[in-house]
Amino acid sequence: MFGAVVIFIGGRLDRKDRQRLLIILWATFTVIELGKYVNFALHPEQFNIKTGLPFHLCSISLFTYPLAVFTKNQIFRNFIYAVNMPGALFALITPDIGNSPALSFYFLHLIIAHTFIVLIPLYMVCCGLFRPDYRVLPGVALMFLVTMIPALLLNRLIGSNYYFVNGPVRGTLTEKFAEWVGEGAYLLPIVGLLIAVWALLYAPFTVADRVKQ
Repeated sequence: MFGAVVIFIGGRLDRKDRQRLLIILWATFTVIELGKYVNFALHPEQFNIKTGLPFHLCSISLFTYPLAVFTKNQIFRNFIYAVNMPGALFALITPDIGNSPALSFYFLHLIIAHTFIVLIPLYMVCCGLFRPDYRVLPGVALMFLVTMIPALLLNRLIGSNYYFVNGPVRGTLTEKFAEWVGEGAYLLPIVGLLIAVWALLYAPFTVADRVKQ
């Protein structure tokens, strides 16, 4: 509902004001995401180095979103649309909140932050600030692999599971995939699902472009 209202308002603004609202959305998300680390500073007993660093796919939105918002680089913009956005949507569908109770700070932060991760690229597309282009998907895939490198190195050093590459997480879609194909191959259906999601995300724009020709 909140997202629909924001997109409705943005659609009735001129281009400069749409861009200003986009910056407000990004700034709000950044404050919310940084709030998690402020909370860790105030409550260090809640911090776990194996889960609390900004090396998960949605956490790197702290770095990828300003690149997308403040530049016109198509790889950055397609990255948040094709990678960060569906990743956050899946996290909202099957949230990993560990042992945190409902309505805890961690749970509320997860819901609000991931809502903004989904909303920002949708706002950009719906309000005409960005048009997805499937032709840059190879660059998006390469960027995806590059952003994964620090997580892989850290996983090897401390035994963490950033990017969920070392095993499934209880209560999430990764656990379901592991049940279907086994823990050793659970990443394969994730890759297949990502390709299917990309097809759905880019098909409307590809079809529209071909109709115009």
